[in-house]
Amino acid sequence: MKSISASRFFADSSLVDDLSDGEHLAVKARGKTQFIVVKGGRPRMTAEIARQRAVGSERGPKFDGSAFLKSLKK
Repeated sequence: MKSISASRFFADSSLVDDLSDGEHLAVKARGKTQFIVVKGGRPRMTAEIARQRAVGSERGPKFDGSAFLKSLKK
């Protein structure tokens, strides 16, 4: 686990970008660890997850969002 000062953490945001997935970065102020930053993997949206998160019934009428937005412009 890497450790850096709080002032350097706030001044240089590329430190978090340089972490690999699952790597920890301890941010210290006055010699004590204030918080730990962990870079996680990028979540992937799959068709199955999208269906689970969808609102409404699968058998019900489909909502056309584009047509709705066009009706608002009129």
